[in-house]
Amino acid sequence: MMSIALSAVIRPSKVMFALVGLQCLLAGSAGILIAVGAVGDLPLSERLALAALCLSAAIYGITRYTRSRQAVQINISGNGHIRLVDVATAKAAPAAKQIPIPVKLLEGTTLWSHLLLLRLRLDSGSVRTIAILPDSVSNDAFRRLSVACRWIASRTDKTGLVGLDNE
Repeated sequence: MMSIALSAVIRPSKVMFALVGLQCLLAGSAGILIAVGAVGDLPLSERLALAALCLSAAIYGITRYTRSRQAVQINISGNGHIRLVDVATAKAAPAAKQIPIPVKLLEGTTLWSHLLLLRLRLDSGSVRTIAILPDSVSNDAFRRLSVACRWIASRTDKTGLVGLDNE
């Protein structure tokens, strides 16, 4: 019998950073094109308001994404319990013992061959989504994470939560 137990450090994806950066660049460019009047026939005040909205959205998007980029360690036990450790916090306070946070895999988690979007419910009730692309971990770790998450997802209960109770 194969064990699904694993521990993997998920680094922020460079591909995801490039995609988010490109999306924000396009939104900002659309704002600039609207502001100079190259797109649409709006009055100046409406053009400037729409352009400011596009530029604000672009700046907010890239700022929020860069602040949330951090490595996280995922520990999955043999019976399907998932625990998270923020790597940045562990490095900042190495003397302090990092306590892994128990989480549950939620319905709506996306498990594709080259993308894992893990929707996780923390004990506090908040939901955290972790995007795992192949450049975030080694090929072996990506495959093992995919298999483990699929196994846990196959054990869905009626509440929409996945896996066993974290003890």
